[in-house]
Amino acid sequence: YEYLQKIALKVRKDINISADAVIDFNHLIKRFNDLHAVIVPVLWGSKNRHENAVHIYLPDSKSTWVYLNLDTKVFDFKFWMAHELGHCLSPTLEGEEAEDFADAFAGALLFPESKAKVAYEAIMSAPSDAARYTHLFAVAQENIISPYTVFKEINHYAKHAKLPELELDNLGARITNFNKRYLTVSEALFDGEEITAKRFIDKSKEAFDTPFYDVLGQYLRSTKKGAGVINGIMDMPIMDAHSILSELT
Repeated sequence: YEYLQKIALKVRKDINISADAVIDFNHLIKRFNDLHAVIVPVLWGSKNRHENAVHIYLPDSKSTWVYLNLDTKVFDFKFWMAHELGHCLSPTLEGEEAEDFADAFAGALLFPESKAKVAYEAIMSAPSDAARYTHLFAVAQENIISPYTVFKEINHYAKHAKLPELELDNLGARITNFNKRYLTVSEALFDGEEITAKRFIDKSKEAFDTPFYDVLGQYLRSTKKGAGVINGIMDMPIMDAHSILSELT
């Protein structure tokens, strides 16, 4: 626990924010860029956990490619960004060990011990489960992270401090209802308008400061490759791949 907290504080220092500040998407994007990790925004629809973010490390070029599914609820999206940042910081870890570290790192980065301690004391002193949920959701909204992340980090702190852990009934169902009130990243980014290939590329470049589509366009023009390459690289329907191809070439 203490090691993870030290790493999280070091990363916060690297991106010039205090231990108590709310990390926003731009902070994480800047850190990816500092590490020369290329963000690849994609539209993969609603997915389960680890399918919402994927990283690929290519040892020959020593480059990391981070796929982020924009069809993810805003409150979960930041966790997956932080999770993938954890992978970038630990390239030698593999399998379950790598996933466990990335999960633990993401929680510590987004909701560190100082925040967890304050939230623990406030929520545990609440007079009822209803009041505890109200405070839990308020903290999640303030930090723009999932209530589940707040809950887990509160209990990681409690276990480390040898204090009673927080218990809440129907947590999963309550968080599902909480998430229904909020947009996915793609809904927020494109404001409900039709997502054309041009709009998708332009918005992705603007929001995530990614060179991916410029590099992909250069590759397609120099090799004369077709939509099948885009289909394979981005795991998108072939018709959408043809649209992307037309915009990039």
